[in-house]
Amino acid sequence: GPGPPPRAAGAATPGRGRREAMAQLGGASRDPDSFYVQDCRQVQNNTHAIQTLTGQISRQVGTLESEKDVQHCRSMVDDAVRQATETRAILARIREHQHQAQNNGERNNRRMMYQKLSDNLAITARVLEDVVRRFQTEESRRLPVRAADADVAGGEEQHPLVDTGAGMGRARLDSLDEELQTEKCQALRRVDEDMKSLQRIYTDLATAAEEQQASFDSLEDHMARAAADIEAGTEQIQITGKYANGQSLKRKLWTFGGGALAAVGLFAYVFSG
Repeated sequence: GPGPPPRAAGAATPGRGRREAMAQLGGASRDPDSFYVQDCRQVQNNTHAIQTLTGQISRQVGTLESEKDVQHCRSMVDDAVRQATETRAILARIREHQHQAQNNGERNNRRMMYQKLSDNLAITARVLEDVVRRFQTEESRRLPVRAADADVAGGEEQHPLVDTGAGMGRARLDSLDEELQTEKCQALRRVDEDMKSLQRIYTDLATAAEEQQASFDSLEDHMARAAADIEAGTEQIQITGKYANGQSLKRKLWTFGGGALAAVGLFAYVFSG
């Protein structure tokens, strides 16, 4: 049988057409349906992973103590948002896979699968957004922490800072405070960007679902009108056929009647002579 494609099954490649071309160049031929199945499984796995991360983040937010805990939680938030963004891109490919369906039944099945996967990701993104908002609130609450407090929490003594002179010690504390404020503000902006990314994901999914439903409704209307036109055309053909049969019978009768009259006339002429 044909060998495996040159790239790994989970490798990210930009677009279905490029993946197919690379597979063919490697001497392998893959059915386009296999890419559809692979993308569907990837979306399901990614959505489940995002849901798992969301649960972990939610528990972590309720038990944040040290700065290390905050950084770990922030890392999980970034990972979850990144996976959600990547999954949204895969869903876009699944939507395009509908055009590769061989018949209306398969196309309808793919449409329903896309809708199911899209709904699951949209719900997951909304739940994740709520959890990220809780995390943002917790980070905001921790924002005013002073550098001296951070030093004590980190196990460092603050008296060496003031032994060199009150002015120099105060200047260093102010500098550390400013750095901490800058770092935390940057972290809050990053969390805010993550929330906006999640909002774009479920908003785009909702828009795509509305567009697909409108397209499907339009197709159904078109099919209904086509069915009505076919039915009316069938009735017209039947009526025309009956009329044509009647006209043919009349022509046959006239032909037979004319032939009979001609025969009578011929016999009359012969016998009259």
